[in-house]
This record gives sequence, C-alpha cells and structure tokens, in this order.
Amino acid sequence: MLRASLKSLFSRKLRLTLAIVAIVLGVSFLSGAFVLTDSLGARFERLFTNINQHVDVQVALTEDGQDQDPLPKITQAQIDAMAALPGARAVYGDVSALGVIPFDRQDGKPVTTSGAPQIGGSRNSDDELALVELADGRWPSSDTEVAITRYTAEQTHSKTGDRLKVYLPEVNEAREFTITGIAVYDGDRESLAGETLVLFEQSFAQRTFYGQEGLFSSALLSARDGVTQEQLREQVAPIVPTGFEAKTGEQANEDAANDVQAGLSQLTTYFFGPFAIVALLVGIFLIFNTFNILVAQRASELALFRAMGASWGQVTGSVLIEAVLVGVVGSTLGLLAGIGLGLAGSAALTALIGAQLPGAGITVSATPVILAYLVGVTVTVVSAFVPAIRASAVPPLAAMREVSRPDKPLKVLTIVGLVFAVPGVALLVLGLVGSSLTPLLFGSLLTFLGVVIMSPLLTKPIAGLIGRAVGWGMSGRLGVRNALRNPRRTAVTAAALMIGVTLVSAATVLGESFTKTIDQTINASVGAEVIIQTSNTAGPPGEVGFPEKALDNVRAVPGVDQAQPFYVSIESKVDGGSAPFGGVLAMDDLAVGRDMFSMKAVEGELRTLQPGEFVTDENTFKSRGWEVGQSVPVQFDKGGEQPYRLIGVYESTPIWTDSMIVPKAAVASFGGPLAYQGYVSLDQGANTDAVVADIERVMADYPLVTVGDRSSLLEEFNSFVDIALGIIYVLLGVAILIALLGILNTLLLSIFERTRELGLLRAVGLNRRGVMRMVATESVVMAVFGCLLGIIVGVGLGAALSSALIERDFLTVVAIPWVSLIVFVVVAVVAGVLAALWPAWRAARLNVLQAIAYE
Repeated sequence: MLRASLKSLFSRKLRLTLAIVAIVLGVSFLSGAFVLTDSLGARFERLFTNINQHVDVQVALTEDGQDQDPLPKITQAQIDAMAALPGARAVYGDVSALGVIPFDRQDGKPVTTSGAPQIGGSRNSDDELALVELADGRWPSSDTEVAITRYTAEQTHSKTGDRLKVYLPEVNEAREFTITGIAVYDGDRESLAGETLVLFEQSFAQRTFYGQEGLFSSALLSARDGVTQEQLREQVAPIVPTGFEAKTGEQANEDAANDVQAGLSQLTTYFFGPFAIVALLVGIFLIFNTFNILVAQRASELALFRAMGASWGQVTGSVLIEAVLVGVVGSTLGLLAGIGLGLAGSAALTALIGAQLPGAGITVSATPVILAYLVGVTVTVVSAFVPAIRASAVPPLAAMREVSRPDKPLKVLTIVGLVFAVPGVALLVLGLVGSSLTPLLFGSLLTFLGVVIMSPLLTKPIAGLIGRAVGWGMSGRLGVRNALRNPRRTAVTAAALMIGVTLVSAATVLGESFTKTIDQTINASVGAEVIIQTSNTAGPPGEVGFPEKALDNVRAVPGVDQAQPFYVSIESKVDGGSAPFGGVLAMDDLAVGRDMFSMKAVEGELRTLQPGEFVTDENTFKSRGWEVGQSVPVQFDKGGEQPYRLIGVYESTPIWTDSMIVPKAAVASFGGPLAYQGYVSLDQGANTDAVVADIERVMADYPLVTVGDRSSLLEEFNSFVDIALGIIYVLLGVAILIALLGILNTLLLSIFERTRELGLLRAVGLNRRGVMRMVATESVVMAVFGCLLGIIVGVGLGAALSSALIERDFLTVVAIPWVSLIVFVVVAVVAGVLAALWPAWRAARLNVLQAIAYE
C-alpha cells in the first residue's frame, strides 16, 4: 500500500511542486527571521569580544541606576581606589554622551546615521582599555580641539587640521573645534555600527557632559597576570558606588550582544513575522486544493485499493503520509531558503548601518530548524486531513467504472458560516454603538471567518456577475460556466487572494481615513504657517529640542506674528497612574494657543494658566472621571507630587485628544528645559517660503530640529501611514503569488477532468485560440471573484473600525480609497491572465483524437 501510494505520488510531480512552493514561502520567512537574528547576534558578540579583549571587569549602571535622574557617576577618587586594587593592572574611566552631532564641512548640514548613535567621548593618552586607538595626528589637549574616528572624518569630509562644527546637546549649542587626530577601533575598523564619534579633551568633556570635572559614566579594568575575571570582580564589588554593578568582561560582552539581539528580534518579528503568517495562512488553501486534486485524480485508484481489501485507515493514512513527505520536502527547502534570506538580510543590514562586524557567515541554531519542520509538516498535514478523509470515502464501485459524484449541497457550509458570521456582525454592531474597539476586533475576525466559510454560496451570484463583464463570445461563456461548475473549488481557489485583499483593503481604508482626517484637522485648526519640529527618534522631549532664546530669535524674524513653543513630558504620572497617551504639554500662553489652534471650551474656561492649574481634552476628562475645579496630583519627571487644579476642558480632536496642558512654569520639573515643537503664525501677506528660510538660518545650530511650512507637518503624519501601507502592499504581493499558484493548480485539474470535453469542443470547431481564451476567462473570473470578495469584506471592516475611531475622536471621516481599490481589481485581472498562460497552452495543445478517446 505504501509503495503504491509513493509511486502514485511521484507520478504527479507538478501538483507536489506547487504545494511545496507554498510551504517554502511560509517556512522561509519564519526560519529566515531566526537565522538573521542569530547570525547578527553572534557577529555582534564576536565584535564586543574583540574590542573588549583586554577588559576583564566592567563597572556600569544597573537598571535602577539608569532610571535615576540625574544618572549616578563614578568619581575620580573611586577610579583611583579601583586602580589600587591588588588584582587590577589598569583602569579606564569612560566619559561619554549621546547626541553629539558633527556637521558636514561641504554642505554645512548635520551628519545623520541610519539609526546608529552619535557619540561624544574623551581621550587624552594611549590606553589599552580604550575602544579606539590613534591612527593619525594626536589626541586633543585643549578645550578647542577634538579627535574623530575615520568613519566620522569620511562623513564630515574633514581631515587633521580642519575646523569642525559640533553640536553639544548638554549646552544645546554648536561650536567649532580643530581636529587634531583621526582614530580607529581595534583591527583598524572605521566604525562599529555606523556611529559617529567625536573625542574631546577629558576635563572639557566632563564639564560639558556632567557639569563638573572628575566624573565618569563607567569604568573598565584589566587584571594582573594570574588573576581571573571573577577574582577581580570580587575585589571591585565592595567599592562599586550605588547605582553601579561590576560584571566580568565575558558577562558584559554577552549582555551587550543580548541587548543587540533583543532589538534585532523585534525587527525580525514585526517584519518577517507577518509575511510568514500570511504565506502560511494563504498556503493552507493551496495545499488543501492540491490534495483535493490528487484525490480526484486518484479516485479510481483509491477505490481499487478499497476493492482489493485496503481499510479506511490505510487509505487515509496513505494520503497523510504523502502530506508528511510533501511537508518535509517543503520544510527542508524553506529552511534552506530561510538561511539564504538570513544571510542576505545580515549583509543588507550590515551595509545599511555601515557596521564592520567580524565574520560574514551565518549561525543556524536549533530553533529555526525545529520550527521549520514543525510548522511546515503540521500545516501540510492539517491542510490534507479533509482530502484524506474524502479519499477513504471513495466507494469500491468507482474502481470498476467512472462514477459521476455531484458536488455536495452547501447547506452545512452555510450553517457553519452563519455560526461565525451572525455573532460577528452582532459584535460589530455592539462595538459601533458602544464605541468599543474590543468587540469590533473580535466581530471583524468572526465575520471574516464566516464569509470565508460561506464563500462557495457567494460564488454563483458574484462570479456570475463578473462573468457577464468578461465572458465575451462563446469561449468566454464557456469559461464562466466552468468557473461556476464547482463553487467549492472556485471559492477555495479564490480564498487565497481574498485573504490578502481583505487585509489590504481594510488597512487602506484606515490609512486613507487617517490621511484625510489629518489633512482636514491641520488645515482647519492649526493657525500656524510655519512649524518647528524635533526629530522624534533623536531622544526624549526636554533633553532634545531648542531653547527659549532660539524662539526669541524666531520672533524677531520679519513677517513673524506669534511663536508658540510646546514642551512635552512623557514620564509624568497623573492622578496616581500614567500620564495621558499624548503626554503632558506646556506652552507659553494658553490664550495664544487657544486662538492659534482653534481650541473650543467644552467646560470651564481656556485662559492663561497660573501655576498649579491645568486643562485637558474632553475624552480624557470623561475617561478619568474628573470634574472642573478638582485638584489632581501630578508628578513630573523631576521632583515630587504636586496638586494641579482643573480649570477647563477643550474639545477633543485628532490632534487634541488624550492630553493635558500645564503652565510653562512646570517645565522646570520636566525631563529637560528644551521646547520640542514650535508653531509660528505670520503677518498678513508675509512670504511663507522666505520666512521659513530665515527661521532655518536661526535654527541652523540645532541639528535635531527641522523647519517647514504646514505641509511638512502633514507629511510627517502621513509618512507613518505610508510606511505601514507599504508593508501591507508587500503582504498583498505574497498573497497574490500564492493565489497565482492556487489558480494554476485548479486550472490544471479542470483540464484533466475535462480532457474528453475539450477534445469534443475542438472536434466541433473550437480552435486553439478559443480554448486558450476559455481557460483565461475561467482564471480571470476566479481571480476577480476573490479580489471583489476581499474588497467588499475589507472595506466593510475598515469602515467599521474607522467609524469606531470617529466616536473616539481619533478620526473625523471615513474615506474610501476608490483609486486603490480599482488598482487591486486590475492587478487581479492581470494575475488571472498570468495564472492561465500555462494551463491554457496545455489545453490548446491537447491531441483531439486522444482527448475524445480519453477514459
């Protein structure tokens, strides 16, 4: 029985190939994510080991120490005490800060990186424990000198002896320094991960970064001969200051590599994960259809096995064994493809960030191997289970002659679909009425599953309507009838495309609604023509931004009417809990801000705030159960808890929701004194472009700050939507690829089943072109059916979610992206034509006499 099953299996290699491709796509994304993470993690671990090869103990901040404000420091006396330990050979005190940004000498603009840090440090003499060594020139010896890494020199187009402009975040200004030396990392590396590094004279760096000399952020120690890392750590531990901990060099390297790997895991999980899920989910339908095809082709063969004495279990088991073999082959190829993806991803990310990591190989742990086979085989066996049961139900009589078995009624599918769809619709209505997202999300999922299950019931009305549009002539009408002949098969084939299009359509509706809302809200309620913004990835508000004096200079620019700064605190605690999602804001004068942003009072009053007063939006007011006049305890980033009295409530809008505003006096307790945003209104008739250019010159020394007109604010908001939609569209591409394979599979089976019919059609006058057009029409009907069903469901779910967000003041309008939806349909038509090319060619090449005589 097993030998016969395997022989039959390998005689239909094409069908197996199509199923294997679906498995390969899903498994490759899944395993590739783990291979990429493991490979880069291992390379970073080797990197840390190489650059810290002389470090035996590291004294660094604990997690609790990192939460303190200000951060604890190590004193010079403590460094000297460490150096006096009997097991210590050398000690190096580190002085460093983030956000130290050099400017390009060619264009005068600040140098940017691909997410790598921009670091300032200190170096006065050669030291075996320091990360960098001198390659050219000398170390800085005065407050006006710096050394830079070779990578930084390339990015700034500078060399020894040049003057370099550098932004210092602690004093929030840019200064010019003379470059005295060029440094490299161990092994003549220009960079570790695409970072810039500027090194100052040590005492200057301490005064600039920490406010006084004699302070260090961490310490590195090397051990004398015969002293182990553990022994030195035990000697250091008693004198480690509060907020710090001593680790062995090996443990420090491992922890640093784990931190990098954790970040990489987030990237790979959220990037590769969705592709793997969509590919496997859509692949289930292709695999299910493939085994249905195999069972249909082998109906007589399987019935003959039953007639010869094979049991129900043997027939079922034979099909499931085939599924296991297909799963193993697909998983193996998917794992190999995933290793290739991991290798390519490692090289691409390394090149993107400019990292010079040791080794260029890959690391394959047991996790991706186990997951590849577990997921690949499980998905294949689950997909093949129903066809296996059907195979065992073939009556022995079918072995003696061809038996026409009509398609089963759709009653059971309809009932099952309604079991999912009815509660789903009820939850959708409940979510819309109650403005609750939880029932909406569950309702969307149940409704979607219900529609998928009932899709065979929808095949004839929807696909029939499509057929009227594309079924031209006799060949076209025959193609439409073929698509409607087996509603189950057509629905399962179209389901792969439907899933992808549903997700994309819902996301596109949400994205379009967000875009329209932001456009309407900003144009209607933001009365500022110029916006000053701080990079949202540069650092926490208050610590990055621009000072009040810069805004005073902006107010002096010709054409400027008013300038309103925004200060933001994201670490505050309000009323014993977290701060509103939008943060705690402070502005110069609420009365000015009220007019500039068209803020409408709902309760109380919106006036200039006095110390100890605040206002909030209507949503926050209701959700927190506050009352006007109520005193609310607020604890900012610094200092203790203080009472603030609520004097007014403003109308919630998409840009004014889940927030609260306090007077500018509270900024002294924020994380830093810098403004995060600035809004500038202009005099009547002022030239916006000219004013923007003047303000850019004022802000030129603040590299983390950008200046633009109102459209730049729109672009910033819309960029997040565009990135999300870009990823969704790639997911659609994966779904379309697998859907093409599914349609190709179904058409090949259709040709196999209708071999005699095709021969008769050719015999009565249908030419090869007519046959090809018939097959192409059938393919287009299936593709467009899946696309339209996905659009209908996706748009409905997207509109429902958007409506709920309107009730919560996150949106103001439900927008339907008609152009994008039309593009989806056109893509489905093209996909249907492409999927039909090979089956149509095979159908047209059938020998007429052999086809008529086919049994």
